[in-house]
Amino acid sequence: MKNILQILCCLLSLCVLPVHAIKVPGLYEAETIVSSQSNEGRPAAIRACLGMVLVKLTGTRDVSAESALEPILDQAERFVQQYRYQEIQAEIPALYGPDPAPRWRLAVKFDEENLNNSLRDSGIPVWDKERPSILVWLALERSNRRLFAEAGREPELLAIVQEVAQRRGVSILFPLYDLDDRVKIQPGDVWLGFHEQIMAASARYRADAVLTASVSAPVPGIWEGRWRSYGKDGLKYEWTTETDLLELALEEGFDGFVDALAYEFVHSGSYTQLGDIEITVGAVNSVDQYARLLNYLDSLSSVSRIHVKEVRAGEVTLALAAHGGEQAVVQTINLGRVLEPVESPDGHYYLLNP
Repeated sequence: MKNILQILCCLLSLCVLPVHAIKVPGLYEAETIVSSQSNEGRPAAIRACLGMVLVKLTGTRDVSAESALEPILDQAERFVQQYRYQEIQAEIPALYGPDPAPRWRLAVKFDEENLNNSLRDSGIPVWDKERPSILVWLALERSNRRLFAEAGREPELLAIVQEVAQRRGVSILFPLYDLDDRVKIQPGDVWLGFHEQIMAASARYRADAVLTASVSAPVPGIWEGRWRSYGKDGLKYEWTTETDLLELALEEGFDGFVDALAYEFVHSGSYTQLGDIEITVGAVNSVDQYARLLNYLDSLSSVSRIHVKEVRAGEVTLALAAHGGEQAVVQTINLGRVLEPVESPDGHYYLLNP
């Protein structure tokens, strides 16, 4: 596994402090390995990088199977903002003399506004940058013992999950497995799906979603995984995986979770623009607060137009033209920390946080 130390440093930094939903960086960037810097091979490489970006933006695992995305992929070079090459050393030394074909890493950054507009024009919703933070409890059964996969014991396995998360454009963190965790939760709690123990141990990390996995090989060569995700109201999704490789079991299980998230935040509504969603925001008492509110709403990928309908003392009513449906937009706003939802019989009401 390449760059494991770099990935582990990232994992450890994520574990130090609890986090909330964050704006995921690098959603419009991707890189691939090419054999040269020639013009002939660049279009295909750029197309491949755009495919990686579209996976993160649309929540669709296999963009090649989506006919609506084909015209955008065919125009990949049109969306390029910048690209660069970096020479890399061959991971496997040549048997005879120096490697005759030096390899290059091509990194491509795509134009956010241009790409978002093209997706919207095609009726394809875009997953907003602000996404749920995910706490992952991973339990393994080896030699009839059930143990948590910790950084000091199973670094390669945690790196696999982190790589899938990066490929899908979501933010994850792993528990510290310190004394506080060990008092509250055991691997068997994950195995049996004991909700109260799982959520009690997870509370300190203040993640938006909790994902658990219990993986074992009941017979040699077959790895089974049971996956469960939890939200504020308890168990949300439960599914199983079965593959011949442990690495694939982890990849398929985590991919399945992100598929469910993408459906919830991106694909729960129509692929067409649904018109205006009206919200009212209170605690807007200054020009600066008013500007911060508009800037925040404008930053949401699912919002294509903002119309201020009414301004009153301390309150603003707005109509948002949104892609992906009302549910996806409301969930994204509720996920963030800028607006605090307040129960109201009159529709969607929020308070602007300080």
